[in-house]
Amino acid sequence: MVDQHDTAAETPAGEAAEPSIDLVGWATGDRLVETAGPAAPGFARELLATALGVRGAQLDSLDDAEIEVALGRLKGLVAQIQRLSAEAAVDDLTGALRRGAGRQAMNREIARFRRFGGKGVAIIFIDVDGLKRINDTEGHAAGDALLRAVVEAIRERLRAYDLVIRWGGDEFVCVLPDATPAEAQRTLAHIEGQVRNRTGGRSVSTGLAALEAGDTADTLVSRADQALYTRREASRSDG
Repeated sequence: MVDQHDTAAETPAGEAAEPSIDLVGWATGDRLVETAGPAAPGFARELLATALGVRGAQLDSLDDAEIEVALGRLKGLVAQIQRLSAEAAVDDLTGALRRGAGRQAMNREIARFRRFGGKGVAIIFIDVDGLKRINDTEGHAAGDALLRAVVEAIRERLRAYDLVIRWGGDEFVCVLPDATPAEAQRTLAHIEGQVRNRTGGRSVSTGLAALEAGDTADTLVSRADQALYTRREASRSDG
């Protein structure tokens, strides 16, 4: 959540306001996009100056009506950037997050846990079994349908704030914030069962890892991937 206190007021005298990322990072927090309707003239001027990274005095040549028009155009631009960013973050086929966007979201959950505490953060690594064979024997349309069905099955067993990331072609990562390893293990079992139910008996291989001190998103995913490999090898040995 972006800090909503007066950004412009904190800028040292004689210096330009720090550009919001930043326009997108700052403006898409709360202050710009959620400022519905015409803003009070003084606030509108301050908001526009901060978003553009200029001193308020540099807008003195604009009257209040011109400020409001410029601010409205800026809101529209930021809203469009938001829409495009959201579309770019999502895998077209499955609706899961793309890997880059998912890694960023995972890092935010890790940082949130380390700052505020909670039960922990757990990762489930999922590999769709036999996708290449299905693509080769039944066609890519069948393979695509299987991937969509798997993600739908996963979502049915996750909470609204859990994350689903398409990590690779047939690989998915589920991020479970505020979850104990035991809770994550139950979710994993539910996902495996729901996938079988939704896909007519198809299976997925899974691995689980819980956040440890020093973990990054990548090391956490790597341990979950290793757990998947270990489970798969054990299953083959037992068979």
